[in-house]
Amino acid sequence: MIVNFIQKFKYALSGIAVALKTDKSYRQQCYGVSVVIVLFIYFTLPLEKTDFLFLGLAYTLLLITELQNSSFEAALDRIHPEKHDEIGKSKDMAAGAVLTAAFFLIFVMVLIVLF
Repeated sequence: MIVNFIQKFKYALSGIAVALKTDKSYRQQCYGVSVVIVLFIYFTLPLEKTDFLFLGLAYTLLLITELQNSSFEAALDRIHPEKHDEIGKSKDMAAGAVLTAAFFLIFVMVLIVLF
């Protein structure tokens, strides 16, 4: 049972490593947004514990949705490499999920600044 858990953990880490190596959007979210967040924290210090919590949760949500979007798009491109309207709509909706998560991160940052 522990060996199974460890193997699944290795697969998950491998998935993140693959995304970092091969997916430009995920790299941008990891590196670019993290720089923005570090600068944001620097210029808005001191922050409350709840501010850090919401900022971290919002950023994690953004990374999760980007990973899901990237894996979804890769699978669809493999299954159906030709252009197809319905697949295009599905990929657009997955990208919309990432945009929604990005808006939530911005919303959290604005609330931290205002309150």
